[in-house]
Amino acid sequence: MSHPYLTTYYPPMPALQIRLGYPEGGLTLGPFAAIVDTGADGTLVPQSLVDELGAPFVDDVRVRSHWGEWRDMQLFTVDIGIGKVRLPAVEVAGDDRGKEIVLGRNVLNRLRLLLDGPAGQVQMLDS
Repeated sequence: MSHPYLTTYYPPMPALQIRLGYPEGGLTLGPFAAIVDTGADGTLVPQSLVDELGAPFVDDVRVRSHWGEWRDMQLFTVDIGIGKVRLPAVEVAGDDRGKEIVLGRNVLNRLRLLLDGPAGQVQMLDS
């Protein structure tokens, strides 16, 4: 399965098309373009989407941005679907400032991906 890079960024950014769902329910929201960020420890989802899902609250956390800024956020549990793959019970931080979904290593380490920059494609490989 292949996903095009987002060309609205310069340089183009790797992304996957995902759907979001409530644990043990259907994947009811999406598809959304989600940025593939191999440098991010965790996954961010806009708080508005977390609220729309009614995702279960997990914990309060303190996270540090790539600029070194500390923020208090909340963790929630969601299911993430990418094509035919469903990742159940993924902990995501609800982002009340951003509008982008950022897939961090807590998701990416569960997938086999090929980032093909010259082709502008992310390929999800079979396990």
